[in-house]
Amino acid sequence: MTNYQIKSISLDKLFLKISVLFLSAVFFISCGKTQNKSESENSGNQKTEENKTAANENSGTKSDDPLAIKGEVIEISVPTVQCSMCKKNIQNALKKIDGIHTVNIDVKLKKCLVDFDKSKTDLSKIEGAIVAAGYQANDKPADKNAYDKLDDCCKVGGH
Repeated sequence: MTNYQIKSISLDKLFLKISVLFLSAVFFISCGKTQNKSESENSGNQKTEENKTAANENSGTKSDDPLAIKGEVIEISVPTVQCSMCKKNIQNALKKIDGIHTVNIDVKLKKCLVDFDKSKTDLSKIEGAIVAAGYQANDKPADKNAYDKLDDCCKVGGH
């Protein structure tokens, strides 16, 4: 008889890993301002490399596993997110906060999973950054001035 070792994993960690895989598959789908195809491809490749470098520099761990959870994971409702441009806007806003490891947004479910260092930031700061980017975060309404500046595709009813 052979003994098998079963690795237990919490539902939050499983959801985060599945979300990362799913979101990676749809990374290049975007709406927003039109760009020349070659510019878009070059920009996308450059940003992907920049994101990988930034993730490695900010991770604080030596893990090569991009799905590794490095800190506390919270789920934030983002009911006003409309498209992949919205996703990009929120990710860029959250990258500016010290202590954020990863941000995964599911546009269809209107959920945002954030892996962060709770000794450097907290839920209030994370929600504040999303609100300041022009999106609702949980029960906190979007900043009207920031919302007004969003691309039309990022506004409720814009699709």
